[in-house]
Amino acid sequence: MRKRQLSRTLGAFVAASALLLWFTPAALGACTGLGECTVAGGGAGSHLTDAETQQTVAVRPPASSDRYEYRFEIACAGADAGASCRGAILACVGTGTGPLHDIFRRLIHANGQTEAWVRVGDTCFPPASAAPQLTYAMLLEAFHLTPWATASISTQPKGDVTLTGLRTFFLTSWSSGGFEPGEIDAVDPARMLGHRVDIRPRLVGLIYRFGDGTSEGPTTDVGGVYPTGRITHVYPKAGVYQTHLDVTWSADFRVDGGEWAPIPETVSVTGPTTTVTVKTARAVPVN
Repeated sequence: MRKRQLSRTLGAFVAASALLLWFTPAALGACTGLGECTVAGGGAGSHLTDAETQQTVAVRPPASSDRYEYRFEIACAGADAGASCRGAILACVGTGTGPLHDIFRRLIHANGQTEAWVRVGDTCFPPASAAPQLTYAMLLEAFHLTPWATASISTQPKGDVTLTGLRTFFLTSWSSGGFEPGEIDAVDPARMLGHRVDIRPRLVGLIYRFGDGTSEGPTTDVGGVYPTGRITHVYPKAGVYQTHLDVTWSADFRVDGGEWAPIPETVSVTGPTTTVTVKTARAVPVN
């Protein structure tokens, strides 16, 4: 079944950019030789902090008449830019605004002679004036705006009527509207500066609420019918019970057809109630 696809305003994205900055401020540190400085970070999991980034670009060149030129590039190398940019986005989750940028610097002498570019670190705090990039915050917004399919309960015996002491089978049904697990919600490229971002909902877990204070889950089992269904419940007392599902969702994303990557967030959605009527069977003598 085809699902509707919704467009959302998420912000701007460009695949790669470079920002050039000129600095000749007072020194916060010292360099020797042709601009060779020791800076923190630069390795996996040890990116420069915001303060370290600012300090790196504020270092005085060897001579007061010389100057440094800086370039910030999104860490999006290789032929598969979509996959690499994905990594740059996820590298800064919980660390900075992102995405991850490499910091390059070159020394320009007073006589105009220019040295080679040297990578001096990487940062999750690119300058505010850098060209807009796809960020984790934008992906998270897309994730939360995904119209999830609604999960509702049906039971067997049919008609949501059962008996005390009888094993009742529970089945999860997805609505025709919205996106169920494994389907793809494509964000309108016009809202992402021409880039395609796909969100693929992923089921993390279901909790079956049986209406009598008991539950089962979390589980990824969507239930079934007699005799193979594994989500069952026996009601000990007659009555009318309001059952429902609590659904926990996550999702995967990809950029421009690149590799899928998980979004490290979840959201919980409560489904509609299904009324289950439980009756007591009485023995009637027959001839």
